Amino acid sequence: MNEAENLKNEICTVVRHLFERKLIFSLEGNISARLPGSNTIWITPSMYKGQIRPENLVKMSLEGEILEAAEDVKPSIEHPMHRAIYKKRSDVNAIVHTHSPAITGLMLAGVELQPLTVEAALIIDKVRLVPFAMPGSQTLAELVSEKVEGGVSALLLQHHGIIGLGGSLWEAVSVVEAIEGIALTQLIATLLAKRPPTIPEEALKALKAGKVIE
Repeated sequence: MNEAENLKNEICTVVRHLFERKLIFSLEGNISARLPGSNTIWITPSMYKGQIRPENLVKMSLEGEILEAAEDVKPSIEHPMHRAIYKKRSDVNAIVHTHSPAITGLMLAGVELQPLTVEAALIIDKVRLVPFAMPGSQTLAELVSEKVEGGVSALLLQHHGIIGLGGSLWEAVSVVEAIEGIALTQLIATLLAKRPPTIPEEALKALKAGKVIE
């Protein structure tokens, strides 16, 4: 099995994993990946995610040309957003877009992620909020492109879910799963204590610097 076939199988494994974790639903969410250094991507189509197979994936150029696709299969309408990210970030080889309930709910409520846990302290500085634009639109692709530089690992799409970026598929998956966990923890803490304590400022600075303080 060649590298492309391995990559397609891995995309399908990731889709099923996220579907089972209830981070993507039925026709919602989309995933793409490329081999490092490649100017082509494999992306999921708009279909029921619980049944996706390698032959359903669509191969595209970063300019938007469909290079390989089964008959009557179209790429996700979100492909402009995916392509814009790959063009901007040569280090990104995988993009995972989910409609994760907890983080999407916090966004809709206008609640920002807070450094309540060590994981949150380490990741929230690499998260950016993208204002709403119509799914699949060039406007959304441009807004995403503007926010993706500077080591950003995740984008929160207002009214629309989250994008995780990674050098590999499982790295991108780990980003969306970590942020969903952070959001769920914050939601529970806020329900039980209106103002849960954040990590002390000195410890927060040390965590971000990779230092240990006693």
